[in-house]
Amino acid sequence: MRLRETLNLPLSARDVPAMYADGDYTAIRRDVLRASSAESTVEGGSSGAFTVRTELALPTDRVPDIVRPFVGSSVTVREQQSWSVPEEDGSRRGELALEVAGTPASMKATLTLSPAGETSSTVEIAGDLVAKVPLLGARMEKAAVPYVAQVLRAEERAATTYRDSHSG
Repeated sequence: MRLRETLNLPLSARDVPAMYADGDYTAIRRDVLRASSAESTVEGGSSGAFTVRTELALPTDRVPDIVRPFVGSSVTVREQQSWSVPEEDGSRRGELALEVAGTPASMKATLTLSPAGETSSTVEIAGDLVAKVPLLGARMEKAAVPYVAQVLRAEERAATTYRDSHSG
């Protein structure tokens, strides 16, 4: 099922990649998402092309009812963000891959980081959420889209916390 989200981040397009590559940001996301654990690794430097792999153990208390039989009290989400080198204005293109371990759910998306002023930027996410379950897949996808969108939008809160804790 198609999913589109626009995240409004309180950091410049030049500062967002450094945030994504910072281990402090992983810890902030863990807290914002109420994850029991979060770990990340970075390949490359945020000034050029780079990839961030993150693994989060998320609670399932807010997942749709139709999904509950496939998950326990938590799920492990593996996320990979691969970013291109920056353009002159700081904008970048990227790819996002999400996998929910032990379930038939995954998502692939394109990412577009764009400046939205000197101290803000947007990240456009456009992709497909897929649940490979015979007969129920389409219903599961439809039910899961609002949950996944909510998890993605939590990045706005995490970015605000990151900015506030790293300013001045």
